[in-house]
Amino acid sequence: MPRSGLRIRAINHSASAIENAPVSKLKAMFVVLLLIVWIAIGASVLLVANVFRIRRLARKFPEVFHEIIVKIFNIQYVIHGERHEGAATFYTANHATYLDVFVLGGKIEGSFVAKSEVSDWPVFGQLARLQNTVFIERRAQRAAEQVRVLRDHLAEGRSLIVFPEGTSTAGDYVAPFRSSLFRAAEGHVIQPVSVVYADYDGKPMSRAQRDRYAWYLPDPNIAVPNTPFLKHFVSALGLKRCTAHIVFHEAFTMVAGADRKATSRWCEDQVRAGLETYLVLPDANGRA
Repeated sequence: MPRSGLRIRAINHSASAIENAPVSKLKAMFVVLLLIVWIAIGASVLLVANVFRIRRLARKFPEVFHEIIVKIFNIQYVIHGERHEGAATFYTANHATYLDVFVLGGKIEGSFVAKSEVSDWPVFGQLARLQNTVFIERRAQRAAEQVRVLRDHLAEGRSLIVFPEGTSTAGDYVAPFRSSLFRAAEGHVIQPVSVVYADYDGKPMSRAQRDRYAWYLPDPNIAVPNTPFLKHFVSALGLKRCTAHIVFHEAFTMVAGADRKATSRWCEDQVRAGLETYLVLPDANGRA
């Protein structure tokens, strides 16, 4: 697909879309309670691991923590390809929703790279800090410093999970990758990863169903409200089964001095190819 044809559908979710994809309120209440209990347990384990410097527990437990949350959200995995192991890796993935953190975190041992504002989010900011998330500021004046922080992280043998789009999308297209952070990956292994929310209850997702999972900024050209985070988060509970494909593409080493923009474009193309392979869009009648 040409790069000019990125957006299959770029409209934002709205209140009407949420209302048109009803969920079981009783089931949602039960799942909310279950989630609260598991988050409390997970935060306690991570806190103990960090305070007492139990490094293996601090490194391995987030995968278990995320996998359980994925199950609570009734999301099932389908894995394609093989995750690179054996060296610090710079994983680059597309980004549709906060659920990506749980989905990827359940299958990849590594630290997420997030915008600095996330550290101030109630509950989730604290969880992110406990999981050694690397927070960065998206200001040109801080770019060199941020790259140094990421390089140091990789040099210490710790993998990073990055969302180079710099924003979240509707999950049915890939936005252009920003190349600035790729400077940190010179001399290290890069592996592109596609995350595809493919179907709901065994059928291709409708617009309303997709918006139950994707949480992204409003399109300035369309006058619809953005669903508040908490309302959207709770609405994603109590849903039927969703299938999430994780596609691990070919890993490669970015040699020193390599063209970061060309590297970024190559990764973007791989991620888009994975999305297009496993994403099935319904027609006007809801059929695949």
